[in-house]
Amino acid sequence: MEIGERVLPPDHDLILASDFHEGTILQKVRALFEMRDKVLRDKNTFLAFGGDAVEAITVDDKRYSLETDKKETPLKQYRNIQEFFRPIASKTLFILQGNHDWVLARTVGDYLAEVLCPDLKIPYGTATCKWAIKDKKGRRLYKLFYTHGARNISSVADDPIRREANMLLQLKRKLAAKAGDCEVMAMAHTHKLMIAPPMSSLYLHDDGGKIRSAYTGIGTGSGQYLHPDHRFYVNTGSFLKLYGEHVSGYGERAGYDPVELGYAVLECRDGKIKTIRKEVVA
Repeated sequence: MEIGERVLPPDHDLILASDFHEGTILQKVRALFEMRDKVLRDKNTFLAFGGDAVEAITVDDKRYSLETDKKETPLKQYRNIQEFFRPIASKTLFILQGNHDWVLARTVGDYLAEVLCPDLKIPYGTATCKWAIKDKKGRRLYKLFYTHGARNISSVADDPIRREANMLLQLKRKLAAKAGDCEVMAMAHTHKLMIAPPMSSLYLHDDGGKIRSAYTGIGTGSGQYLHPDHRFYVNTGSFLKLYGEHVSGYGERAGYDPVELGYAVLECRDGKIKTIRKEVVA
């Protein structure tokens, strides 16, 4: 785990994106560059990257698909993605490693995601990081826990409402105990784009003998424990299509269901998290 901090203006947008998968023809290239253009264009828009920048699947891997491979070596894929990040390097908070990096490291002996970072002057977040976001006076705005993650999130429920609720609960259970002082708990890897906002609960209290009602809620802490119900939980999506014309990728062959492509956007206003929303790409 890496622990760091970044000074941002009290009004900003932070894009939580992951799973670019450079190196496959199933990558949603146009949407990826549109996201980068947003970071370049908007003065107060920044990026936190959750891992799997490249596909990096070698021919001896069971996931390898001759049909979807761009015929570029993993090293070339890393060089391509390095150039993708270069124009927005100063606005990228960190880069995490992902499971595609882990598998390739068995062969090359290095986590190439880490190799990208010094040249770009982007902090390397390892597989998991905690990042404190502060204003220019050093006051805490919020804290982000971000991990690439592992294993899938799924549900076999027959009703779409129950299916979504089951997956959001799995996301919360995966992340809730990982940190106790972060307003935002995020993970990548599953390619699902899901957001579970804080949930308030009604409670009663008395004031001079008169019974009143109030709601629990999220606040900005200063290192204290934040109740799991008062945090945001985010699964940060991907830019990898499931199907392509006249080709079959490993996701299709594995029988995965289609998912929304895109990323999450954290909106901070007046130094507080206003919301975290989906940005679904077509």
